[in-house]
Amino acid sequence: MSGPADASDTDAIDYEAIRRRFPWVGCFDSDGNDLSSRYRDMMAEALRGREIVEAIDAARLRL
Repeated sequence: MSGPADASDTDAIDYEAIRRRFPWVGCFDSDGNDLSSRYRDMMAEALRGREIVEAIDAARLRL
């Protein structure tokens, strides 16, 4: 029976499949930071940007 940390397991990782499923992987240098928290930060910033654009559009419609 083999354990979860076998060296052969790391050789079998399909990095292209990972990039297709999670396109943000490899888009920035993580410098050792937690990637999931960086992704959440990026998504939160995108949401704030979208809210600003929607507010501007709504203001234009009121004019």
